Amino acid sequence: MSPSIGRDLPTTRKQIEILVVESNPAETRLTEVAFKAAGLTSGFRSVSDGEDALAYVHKQGKYADVSTPDLIFLDLSLPRVSGLEVLKAIKTTPHLMHIPIVVASGSEDPEHVRAVYALNGNCFMRKPHDLTQFLRFVEMCYEFWGSVVTLSPPVCDSSRSPEPETKQDTLKAGV
Repeated sequence: MSPSIGRDLPTTRKQIEILVVESNPAETRLTEVAFKAAGLTSGFRSVSDGEDALAYVHKQGKYADVSTPDLIFLDLSLPRVSGLEVLKAIKTTPHLMHIPIVVASGSEDPEHVRAVYALNGNCFMRKPHDLTQFLRFVEMCYEFWGSVVTLSPPVCDSSRSPEPETKQDTLKAGV
C-alpha cells in the first residue's frame, strides 16, 4: 500500500479524556485549539501546576468528580511540583500507572529525556516552536493515541464489582 492511499482513508478517532498539565496559559489554550482542530470535541481538561495535576488524578478536593484521563500531556517546567515528580508519582501508583504520559518540553536536554524514560514516561517530544508544526504535532499525537493504539481500561475500584462485559464473564461471575 502506498503512503498516499493510507492518507485517503477516513480516520476514526475516539473521544478520549485528555489532561494537559501546562503552566503557560497561552500554550494551554493553543493546545486546546489544536486538539479541537484535530477532532477532539470534548474531554479536554487542563491544570497549571504539578500539585493540581496530582490532586486531579487522585480525585482530591475540587477534582473529586472528574473522570480519570485516558492520556496526559505533561510539561516538565511546572511550579510547586515538577513535571518529573508528577510523572514518578503517577507511574508508581498502581491504579494510575496505565495512563499514557506524553512529556512535551521546549528542550531536548539528554538528562531530561533519560529521566522521563527511566520513570516510565511513554514518550518525550520536543515542542515545536512553529505554529503549523505545533498543530501537526498535536494532530499526530491525537491520531496515535485516539485511533492507532488501544488504551488500557482504568483499573477497577476494588470497592465496587465491575459489570461483566461478555457472556463468558457473566458465566464466570455466576450470574
